[in-house]
This record gives sequence, C-alpha cells and structure tokens, in this order.
Amino acid sequence: MKTILLASVLALSAASAAVAPALAETVVIKTHDHMHMRKHCRMKTVTHWRHHKKIVEQVKVCN
Repeated sequence: MKTILLASVLALSAASAAVAPALAETVVIKTHDHMHMRKHCRMKTVTHWRHHKKIVEQVKVCN
C-alpha cells in the first residue's frame, strides 16, 4: 500500500514539473539605450586559394 501511494505522489510531482515550464511566460526586458547600441567590429585575417595563388585578406567582421 505504501509503494502505491509513494508511486502516485511521485507521478503527480513529475507531471506538475513537466507542465510548469509550458505555462511560463516570456519576459522581454527593454532598456532605454536600445537605439544607441554600437556594433562591435574587428578585423579578421582570411586566407584562401584563388587560381593556385594564396590570397590573404583582412575582412571586417561586425556583430
């Protein structure tokens, strides 16, 4: 009898733990400075072959 009661309690707690994330809401945080965000750019060295010649280029990468 104790094992049946324990199993049912565990099943109920597992079911409620699975449902809770589905009911959670998405939180969006907006800051005052969202229009003044700056891009972080850096130079990346890219090496590749073109017509049997090694080409080394500096490419600007921004996020």
